[in-house]
Amino acid sequence: MLIDYSVQNYCSFNTRQELSMLASTSTKEECALNNLKEVNAFGVKNVLKSSAIFGANGSGKTNLAESLKRLQMLILGSLDSVGDSVTHQILPFLLKEDYFDVPSEFEVTFLAEGNLYRYGIAISEGEIAEEWLYWTKSSRETLLFHRDGQTVNYNQRSFSEAKLFTKRDGDTWLLEKTKEFVPFISVLSQFDGEKSSVVTDWFAKVNIISGLTDRGFKDFTIGLFEKDSNFREWAVEILKSFQIYDLNVVEVEKSLPLPKGKNSLENEELNDALSKLQGYLENTKVKQKKVDVVKLDQKTGEHYSIPLSFESEGTQKLLYLLGPLYDVIVNDEILFVDEFDNKFHTLLCKFIIDLYNKNNHGNSQLIITCHDTNLLTNELFRRDQIWFVEKNGSNESELYSLVEYKEHYTRKDDSYSKDYLSGKYGAIPLFSSVAILEEMLNGKR
Repeated sequence: MLIDYSVQNYCSFNTRQELSMLASTSTKEECALNNLKEVNAFGVKNVLKSSAIFGANGSGKTNLAESLKRLQMLILGSLDSVGDSVTHQILPFLLKEDYFDVPSEFEVTFLAEGNLYRYGIAISEGEIAEEWLYWTKSSRETLLFHRDGQTVNYNQRSFSEAKLFTKRDGDTWLLEKTKEFVPFISVLSQFDGEKSSVVTDWFAKVNIISGLTDRGFKDFTIGLFEKDSNFREWAVEILKSFQIYDLNVVEVEKSLPLPKGKNSLENEELNDALSKLQGYLENTKVKQKKVDVVKLDQKTGEHYSIPLSFESEGTQKLLYLLGPLYDVIVNDEILFVDEFDNKFHTLLCKFIIDLYNKNNHGNSQLIITCHDTNLLTNELFRRDQIWFVEKNGSNESELYSLVEYKEHYTRKDDSYSKDYLSGKYGAIPLFSSVAILEEMLNGKR
């Protein structure tokens, strides 16, 4: 489970910003019965199962999701990269004279295999400046390794897996078989390092998708419908609330012919190649999945099928999102959905969040970014689950929790949306007067 994530000097985040999934002891909302996971270890009492991040367009919500995605790609994809392209994709905050006055830094604290781990990495101008890993087995945090450039200090008793990849040079240890732009943790896990594999396995369980498109999870969900009978039964029971009683998935062939007509290229070899390519594509069948939904005629009691494309975009997105939701719940993984409420009615958003909370009895977590202020209610979220992103006067994104607003500790109203829209929490675009807004709408500015 994710305990804490922080980012610094990445895209719109300049100073260190922190997203905490630790439950606050001062928050007593009734929805806590479904929203907390009891830990009672390592100084951690309860961990939040979900969090929602609100903010204006361009405030930095997507950058937060992207930062975690980049970190994941760096850890899991560095050894697959031919060059240092992964580290060079780490874009610093550019609205300052010295882009790397501090490194781009990422750190995660998480629970895995019965222990608490804290892993971090700092990147400057495409190279790894620092990298560190600590763990807590009982009550005290212990260093496993700390990398400084191409030198490293490691715990020879608790982290002996580093021994084969270091060599002594006087009073220091130098990294071996590890390039300047490759995380040490990635190298060690490739050779089945015990604790390093725990870290990379955790990163493999982080799923980050965008709610603006179903490109990242549509095929995954359709595949689950075909292969996993338990998922199909679970999903169909949910879809009945939307008058969908089953799904039919069939594979159809689609030809890809080139435009007809005589080729007119002067080069005979190119002309011959084009002719062969045209013949190949005309005879090649591309397989694709055709999805129909099964409906029920209430009058006759008979079932009939219609293409899924006939359903609303919101219904289609809901259906496709069921796959990732089920997968992370069953496998105790983390799902980060950027632009979660896109195409969703408020009631549908609430339905999905409530569905997740009621089905999540393990270590899964859901983090969403959204705009819908109707979700700002303690019927869905505790105050410590509600976060805001806002840009300050220097165009730096800042991340903060509703818990920081102590005046609402004893609030009896179940909704925070009114105060949010009035600007009490920030994180929304505010116009200094209605007159200015009217001028902008009328094109006078």
